[in-house]
Amino acid sequence: MSAFRSLACAALLLAAAASHAETVALRAQSATPGIEPQTKMRFVDVVLQPESRQVLADFTRNRVGKRVQLRSNGVLLSSATLQSPLEGDSFRIVAGEHGFGGKSADDIAKGIMSGGGLTVDDESGAANDAGARPTRRAPGSDSGG
Repeated sequence: MSAFRSLACAALLLAAAASHAETVALRAQSATPGIEPQTKMRFVDVVLQPESRQVLADFTRNRVGKRVQLRSNGVLLSSATLQSPLEGDSFRIVAGEHGFGGKSADDIAKGIMSGGGLTVDDESGAANDAGARPTRRAPGSDSGG
């Protein structure tokens, strides 16, 4: 019975490790706020630094069909199920019904550029457990944020 219990514990540990969320840090070359003239929706256009483009592409390549979250300075900016890998050099973040967590598009763009950067995590990671997940940084990014 003791061997069975050990095997069961090992299986649970492996399952927990396999479902552990991962986070990658991205660095933006630019983040520009704007307002869509027809819909009045606020947005931030982000252009990634070249090394972050590859980090994002690598991260999303094996996560098609899974949910990922995009954050800056702990603010959830977007949460979506990936339909394809994100391999471009830029993207637009559109404020949802409640905006950017109470912040303006200008505040978000400034936060992205002032060292807050962007993080992308998989699964259902929440902002308050970010310290529990491994974070990969784009080459050349400093850990000072």
